[in-house]
Amino acid sequence: MRRWLLVGLLLAGGCGAFAQGRLNDKDLERVMQNLKDDAQPFRQSFANALKKSPMRKTSQAQDARLLVDTFGKQTSQTLDTFRHGRPADQAVKELVHTAAQIDPLVYSSQLDTATTGKWEKIRGELHQIAEAYGVQEPYLAPHNPGDTSTTGTCLNAVGIERSRQLVNECLQVSESTHPPCNARNACSMIVDEIKRGCALMSSGAPGFCSEYR
Repeated sequence: MRRWLLVGLLLAGGCGAFAQGRLNDKDLERVMQNLKDDAQPFRQSFANALKKSPMRKTSQAQDARLLVDTFGKQTSQTLDTFRHGRPADQAVKELVHTAAQIDPLVYSSQLDTATTGKWEKIRGELHQIAEAYGVQEPYLAPHNPGDTSTTGTCLNAVGIERSRQLVNECLQVSESTHPPCNARNACSMIVDEIKRGCALMSSGAPGFCSEYR
């Protein structure tokens, strides 16, 4: 009887570890620490980039800064919760929820590539944490790569993830002072700018340019 009880306990422990993902506790704490450390420079970069964006001096810009501030606090709270051995599932869900609100702002506000790059790094770290806790990330929703609607906003037409990808590619190749690399524009406008930018780059063009020629 004791033997089967021991086996049952081991299996239960194994299932719990599996539910937490492939990261062990030490690695998970390290990723959480990195996320916390990276949230602060992103917060500053985001605030500075907003001052140069079309939405500067608006209530939307103020709300965006508050969201990023909240995200930074949540990264610290999540790490503290984990370090004290308390369940961090709810904290991770709240992190992902806030990130889902920040993500479209990063790619639709015509921010500089440095700020976008900082967010990409944060997204990668958060993905590891969310995956470990089995929390779904709404900004990673499936999309149809061939869908580039000519009506409405690109964000509404193809979703956050696909519009984010198009905006990011557009920013990499556009040489315009005020490029139409904005998820609130039609996807066709963004794609046209990508095609134009790729065509002007005779050498050193990003690999994705081959898809637009």
